[in-house]
Amino acid sequence: MSTFKRAYKSTFQSLIKYPALLVPFIIFAAFELLALAIIYLAPRMPLRALLGPPIKTFFGEIYLHYPYNFLQLANLQNLSRMFLTVCIGSALSATVTAIVYDIYNKKAPALTRSLKTAFKKYIYLFLTILIVAFLLQLATKLVNKGFIWYFKSWHSWLDPLHICINFLLAIFIQSAFIFTIPLIIIGNEKLIGSMLKSIRLYLKLLIPTTALVAIPMLLYIPIIILRNNTQYLINAFFPESIVLLGILAIAVASLVIDPIVTISTTYLYLLKKEGLLAKTQENKK
Repeated sequence: MSTFKRAYKSTFQSLIKYPALLVPFIIFAAFELLALAIIYLAPRMPLRALLGPPIKTFFGEIYLHYPYNFLQLANLQNLSRMFLTVCIGSALSATVTAIVYDIYNKKAPALTRSLKTAFKKYIYLFLTILIVAFLLQLATKLVNKGFIWYFKSWHSWLDPLHICINFLLAIFIQSAFIFTIPLIIIGNEKLIGSMLKSIRLYLKLLIPTTALVAIPMLLYIPIIILRNNTQYLINAFFPESIVLLGILAIAVASLVIDPIVTISTTYLYLLKKEGLLAKTQENKK
């Protein structure tokens, strides 16, 4: 059986046998829902007093008025998700990695113990996700500037191409650093060493790693398309439909995609590590 199939098989077996694996993702989804509620209520007092000035400064005062506030809701939700991923998601992903490591070694998984393991290395985890988020934002901005420079003016037919390129960038950047957290938690690597080793490991496992990251992310494509047609949704249905889309985005991303990607790539790392250990032992003999 290929490492790809073994990683996926182990992922779904673990999720069925140990539902507690989903607890960190449910916690993160709860924070996302809270952030979405705050964004939704931002144009109203008392939140308007706190969030109104930055929204007015960066986006424009019009987005503090109904129904225009819904036009920026998806963008603000993406920013809040990025912030939460760096501050909270990094530790929660590491917690899941530690639980998977226990399951792989046939130990009884313990959420509290795994949380402690993650928080001991929180600074490395925080900086890792911060760097990856920065690289994603930088890549997206370079693509945007490249489009404007090359095509001179924006045309509607460019939207699908723009979405595809940004989607592929997200897959490849995430894939390149996907082993960083397992290397920190399981391999006891430092920050820079773990990131460099993650890239090297990704190049060795290019196809299975990319597939494990990309396949679940395909579920998010309909949401990306709908979010790029916010004005149509508001006109065709009602402005509050954007909030429902935001809730759906949280459910798909945080409760489906993130668990599958995190757990399956951790298993892929462990399978590769096991293979390397087996070779080392054979060489010693």
